[in-house]
Amino acid sequence: MQVLCVASNDSADIACTVCGHQYKLYFERPSEKERAEAVRKVESALKDHHLSGDDRSAHPAHPFNVPAWRGSAMVSGAAMLGGAPLRRVS
Repeated sequence: MQVLCVASNDSADIACTVCGHQYKLYFERPSEKERAEAVRKVESALKDHHLSGDDRSAHPAHPFNVPAWRGSAMVSGAAMLGGAPLRRVS
């Protein structure tokens, strides 16, 4: 299952346990069990970002998917099926 992560200053669904950066999450129509597993994967991905960057730039500056994929995040299944605001983010 894919999750779209969009940085948010309000109404965030999750925060990075390392730096506190907050994200709104958009899911491909999951069951509760799938959603819980996806949140764990996002938490892990946010921690992993800190392994390869400094704390100020560890997370992508643009929306991203977990698991990662090569297409535009805003036209991912998670974005479209999850009801993400479909605007172009640079």
